[in-house]
Order: sequence, then structure tokens, then C-alpha cells
Amino acid sequence: MITAEEIRKKAERKYFDILQSTLKGENSFPLIIRSNKGLSKDFNRMSAEIAEVFSASKDRNGFGYTVVSELTKTRHHGSQDIPKSIEFETLSDYLKFLNKEKEFRKLSENFDLIKRQIPALEKWLVQNPKQVILNSGKWPDLLKVCKWFLNQFEPNKFYLRELPIDVHTKFIEENKPILKSLLDVLIPDRIDGNESVFEKRFYLKYAQPTIRFRFLDSFLSDEFRYEDLSVPLDQFTQTTVNCKKVVIIENLLNFLTFPHLSEGIAVWGKGFAIEHLKQVRWLKEKEIYYWSDLDVQGFQMLSQIRFYFPQTTSLLMDKALLESYKEFIVPGTPSKVEHLQNLSVAESNVYQYLSSNNLRLEQERIPQWHIDDTVNCI
Repeated sequence: MITAEEIRKKAERKYFDILQSTLKGENSFPLIIRSNKGLSKDFNRMSAEIAEVFSASKDRNGFGYTVVSELTKTRHHGSQDIPKSIEFETLSDYLKFLNKEKEFRKLSENFDLIKRQIPALEKWLVQNPKQVILNSGKWPDLLKVCKWFLNQFEPNKFYLRELPIDVHTKFIEENKPILKSLLDVLIPDRIDGNESVFEKRFYLKYAQPTIRFRFLDSFLSDEFRYEDLSVPLDQFTQTTVNCKKVVIIENLLNFLTFPHLSEGIAVWGKGFAIEHLKQVRWLKEKEIYYWSDLDVQGFQMLSQIRFYFPQTTSLLMDKALLESYKEFIVPGTPSKVEHLQNLSVAESNVYQYLSSNNLRLEQERIPQWHIDDTVNCI
């Protein structure tokens, strides 16, 4: 036998579908909820369940659902007046039963406001009543932002907090998800659909990652007058460094102490942040060397950087080095990746050895003289 609580849960599950239909101008009522559960074999329990359903009905409370019952001959209890279905006759009955009248009024007010100010959002409104409700109270400011992007936006000119919109400085930052949903509908021809980061997607300036690099040949640094530089990614991407060789080094101390290399620069890789380097097209014309810890993550990053730049050569990442400094080997961080596509046969063998034994030889453990000797051969 269905209970009053189960009726409420079934009614709640239909709530947003009802809202969508209502916003479309469709009538979903009377709304029928089936009472298709069997009766309890215990007479007293059955009687209590039936009484509970009737006690919460419109007949008793003046609102809510109507019980449609039928005199039925039962196997255990003879003829009984059994509820067969539950009907909400009107939207008003339904909303009052769920205590949603105030919420629905606010939804209707926001729907009319948004549709009146930006008619292009009508379809979005019908499809997203939950979002309209969740953002109740924000719509005047959300609409200000939408209208600015529609009518006054200039790409790549503003940071998020300096947009000339009459909302508080953190409003857009705090409401990115809903604004993304709205702007995707309103300006689909003025967004970068491949970007998920809000600032990149909508062509705003943002705090870019920086690329730190060192000149390993003092002759090269004359143009910049600095040996060690950190620059925004777009500047590093757009300004070709006049070098022949590029050494990407994961560990900061090894980056700082890397020796002289004729016509070379060193780039601090910072782990999987090397992904940023894929945008630097001028690197395709350089000799690239990659050096990291001898562990599975190091070879994963080597494979990744070689995917961007196939000419990349690994440096100080061979089996002989492991053998030379085996007293410094420590446990590594396990990985479930069994095969890397962009390794040579020798590199792949080292990767499998490190992975199967969970080993790591850190860059910092390699003596400086060994590094110097290796670099002299490049």
C-alpha cells in the first residue's frame, strides 16, 4: 500500500518536469500518481496505511491530492475501500502540497524579467527552471553581465575584475558556472568552444602561467640583460629565443645549477606543467633535451613532451645511470600506465623496469661532475 510519504516523494520527482511544462504554457493537470503497491496482510497495518493516505488528502486539508478509491475484494480482508490512484487536480494543489508556492511565484517573476530583458534566453529558461530558482536574487546582476557581453564586449582587453559592469568586483568570479551556461547560448559565435576555463573561453585576460628559463650561454643573454627570466606564457610563445638548444629540467635546483651549454637555454619543467609548452611553436625548430627523475612519472612526462616535439632527446635517463647510482634508489610512486607510446626501445625498457619494481632515482642525487661531463658531450 502506498504511503503518504511515498506520494510526496513521487510528486517531488516530477517537480522540474512540471515546471518545464508550465513554462512552455502546457497543462500537466490532473497529475496522476498510481497506487500500485500490494496491501499488507496485517489488517491493522493495512487500515492504518489507508487512513494515513486519506488524512493527508485534499478532502481533509483543503489542498493537495485527491484519493480515487474503489471497493475491492481482497484475499485476506474481504471487501475494502482501497486507494487506486492519487490525483493532483490543479497546479495550485500540487504546489501547496509540496510547499513550493513561494518558490514558483519567484520563478515566474524571474522568468518574466529575463524573457522581457533578453528574449533570446526564453528557450534556455524553459530548459533550466532549476537554475532560474537556484540563482534567484542574482538575476538583475546576471542580466547586466549578459547584456554587456552581448553589446559592449571587446576581446582580450579586460581582466575579470576590471570589466566595466555595474556589479561588485567578485560577482562574475563567483558566478562563472551560470554565466557560462547563459553566454554559451547568447554569444556562441564569439567564444572559444575548445576552452573550459571561463577567461579563455570568453576571451578575457587572465593570470597566465609563467615560463622560467635560464640562458646557459652568456652570449645569448646580451639581448635581454638577464640570465634567469620568468615571463607569461603568451610572451614566451610569441618571442622566439635566439638559441639552438633547449634543455627542459624538472627539478628547480638542477635547473639553477645546470652548466654552460653553447647556444643553449634551460627551461624549468615543473612536472606536468610542461603541457603549457605545447603552445610554443618555435620550439619545433630547436634541439630539445629532457631531464627529470628516473621514475615512471619522469618517463610519462618525457613521452608527453615528445608527443609535442618528436625531436626531443632524453638526458641522464638511462639504465647505466641507474646502475651507477643504485645506492641512491628509493621507492617511487606507483602508476597503472603500462605502456608509453613515445619512448625508444631502450627508454621503454627502463620505464618497465622502474614501474615493475616501483623505483626512483632523483635528479638531485646525480653528482655535478657527472652532469658537467654529460653536457660537454651535447
